[in-house]
Amino acid sequence: MEIEVRSVGADFSTARRAARMAAPLQARLWARWSLIADDCPPAGSAARARAWRLLTRAALTPVEPGLWRAIVERFGARAGAAAAALHRLQCAAVAVSPAGLPPRLDCDLAKTGDFTHDESAWLARAALADLADFHRDLLALRPEPELDGGMPAFASWTGAVRGGWANAFVAPAGEDARPWEFDEPRREFARDDAALERLARRLLGVAGLRPGQAEAAAALLSGRDAALWWPTGAGKSLVFQLAALLSPGTALVVAPLRALLRDQARRLAELGAGEAGLLVGDDPRSTRSALRELAEGRLSMALAAPERLDSRAFRRALRAAVEAGGISLVVVDEAHCAARRGHDWRPGYRALGARLRDWCAGAAGAPPMAALSGGADAGALAEAERTLKLHEPVRAVCGAPAARRRFLVRRVAAGGHRQALRALLTREIEGGRWGPGIVFCPRVDGELGAAGVSQELALSEGVDAPAYTGRAPRGEDPEAWPERRGRVAREFLSGRRGLLCATRAFGLGVDRPDVRFTIHLGLPASLEEFYQQAGRAGRDGQPARCFLLWSVIDEARARRWASLELEELRARLARLAPHRRDDASRAYEMHAASFPGVRVELDDAAVALGEAGDPGRAAAAAVRLATQDGQALTRALLRLEDAGVLTLEARLREGWLVRTAGGWTRAGALAAVEERIARDYRRVEPLRRASLAELVELALAPDAGRALARRAAEL
Repeated sequence: MEIEVRSVGADFSTARRAARMAAPLQARLWARWSLIADDCPPAGSAARARAWRLLTRAALTPVEPGLWRAIVERFGARAGAAAAALHRLQCAAVAVSPAGLPPRLDCDLAKTGDFTHDESAWLARAALADLADFHRDLLALRPEPELDGGMPAFASWTGAVRGGWANAFVAPAGEDARPWEFDEPRREFARDDAALERLARRLLGVAGLRPGQAEAAAALLSGRDAALWWPTGAGKSLVFQLAALLSPGTALVVAPLRALLRDQARRLAELGAGEAGLLVGDDPRSTRSALRELAEGRLSMALAAPERLDSRAFRRALRAAVEAGGISLVVVDEAHCAARRGHDWRPGYRALGARLRDWCAGAAGAPPMAALSGGADAGALAEAERTLKLHEPVRAVCGAPAARRRFLVRRVAAGGHRQALRALLTREIEGGRWGPGIVFCPRVDGELGAAGVSQELALSEGVDAPAYTGRAPRGEDPEAWPERRGRVAREFLSGRRGLLCATRAFGLGVDRPDVRFTIHLGLPASLEEFYQQAGRAGRDGQPARCFLLWSVIDEARARRWASLELEELRARLARLAPHRRDDASRAYEMHAASFPGVRVELDDAAVALGEAGDPGRAAAAAVRLATQDGQALTRALLRLEDAGVLTLEARLREGWLVRTAGGWTRAGALAAVEERIARDYRRVEPLRRASLAELVELALAPDAGRALARRAAEL
């Protein structure tokens, strides 16, 4: 077993981040190490197995903040080396003691010449005392009969053996070290909020837990599903991270935004609390490495983009992980994307989400699932719970502090958005040209496209606000765009860049707490989308401002759009002269495009069914429609699946692998699909349009900013 040790800082709040910095010379002496324990006891307590897993999957010793400070105060510049030695002492103590806690711990560290006898004795005492606290908290969560601690433990850096003691040897890297994992006997979970809070402080570096976090983490640790419909910044990620670290096996986390996954991986690496594998497909070499570690059961968390889940390599690695150590829990972030009536429905995301639990099921059954969302209406969240097949989920009440966001609505003349934006960034918002802030644009290209707005800010004001968009803007290389977009996101999330011009593709899961403002150019597609994106500001609890810049030519007409039948709305929008278009009409055009019509969807379903084969016979088929719109194809197949005509097995490069259920006639299958499409157009489309209409009404209110703030408080 080899573990990399990095230096630590004096302040516990920054000690984990300091792990990314180059270690001083003394720490380099201990850069890599091996532990050899003769006759390592194979059996032992469950708490011992958990402690071993947490110690050996971490890049840094998970000790209490007070001990970190004591190490720095005592050893100064040698703190990194001292922390590394303490970590090894704890590993040695756990390795040779069946109970996970020997009655005494000693070592010959002083013989290396790097520490005095007093210092090595202090480190041994501190390691054992801290390990006792750690062990006590682990036992509090899963109580078990106490075992005899056995013999005292002796850790040797020189190969010495002490008679009557359990001996462990710390050997130079490269020697024959015997890696092992202890079997963890199953123990029932006992909720102990104080122990959970201490472990969260130790493993994740937080000051404490907010109300609701301990309840949600306890639910997952006890095997129950959880639905965390909490606002942005409330601490949803901490819940599943804590549950994942305290559970055997690997947690699978799926999120639709790669920037979010990269940020999660970066934070976990800084904390050093566990190993996270990033599966987003950016770098083939790192992806292969992460898949190998997943298959071997070495990851605490596997962070995956939805499109990666359908690759054969991933599915093989996942099944191997199920056999090796098991999947401890499944996390679906931005779960509202699985709901048709949600403001950001993604057909492929919904198709994958429903299968995750089955893919991860082992001999003990399916793991618990956590569904997370920071913004959607109650109906969409209820639909997401049904789609993801959550079973009686725990819905913990969020204890996040009230956000200090101020909403400001500005009416601008047609074509005046960019001028108003320049004024905000360069004159009204103090330091606005440097951020941190996000400019949300309704589209990629065109007058209010993120690419054009970014370019104009650079040319006219010298403001560096690069574009982040889901697809490549016109003139950009589509194959090179993902890498460039990813670099922009990483620079913004890490604080190296202050401003972004982004489409809704960057609205999901943005985790930068110090964003001071958001600016919306035009109306988003719904009230929920607006609040979700505005919620990216002020996550640190400090004051933030959320601007909405929009144009409206005719207030009465803007209100009438909501009352028209869908096809009449579509027809009137098509006849609208270019000079009569405003932000209200553009928002309704986007809405209408999301609902192309019952006949259009039924025709798509008929084409997809023809490619799937005879619905009367159960068989597998590859549905590849290279000329068909990918979203339309997936939506059509999902309609067929909802009707029970077929099931989606896996995504292909240009389509899906499906399996027909059999027993259907073509006419009967299409009739069932038509009924479901019509039902959605009766129920879902009016609700989505009502959300947009409410946003229009709030923006038209005499004191629009105050009206938006009141509604935000209700949501």
